[in-house]
Amino acid sequence: MTVTWRSAVSYALVVVVLSWLTGAAVDLAWTAAFDGGLGGWVSLWATDPWNAVFVVAATASLTLTRGLLSALPRVRAVLVDGFAYLATLLACSGLSAWAGGEDAPADTASMMAVYSLFTLQLPAAWLLCVWRTGRLEVVLSRA
Repeated sequence: MTVTWRSAVSYALVVVVLSWLTGAAVDLAWTAAFDGGLGGWVSLWATDPWNAVFVVAATASLTLTRGLLSALPRVRAVLVDGFAYLATLLACSGLSAWAGGEDAPADTASMMAVYSLFTLQLPAAWLLCVWRTGRLEVVLSRA
């Protein structure tokens, strides 16, 4: 049994876009409450082209993960998809740091993973995976 491609794309879009928006909104609230200036928030979330790369790459990653793997039990699907989301976040953050000329892009990538925990981006992705895996359309494979 496999998941339909339409369902996999819908699942990936909901998980990635809503979790990214959650991270941006929480960070905006923190910035507005404690920092006062929105320049740092705009440069990190709104104008950084690597955020668009992450959204596209994470959507493709989750779509391929759900579309190519056989239908897994819900808990395993959440674990696999959560790992795919985190791996994409680490890869995009590391590539962004490397392209920016930083000396330790792996450190920056791991710091962004921790930052996404604080902005609730990763927990939102995990919760959205739990919610959306129950709504995936499963069909019999052609084997």
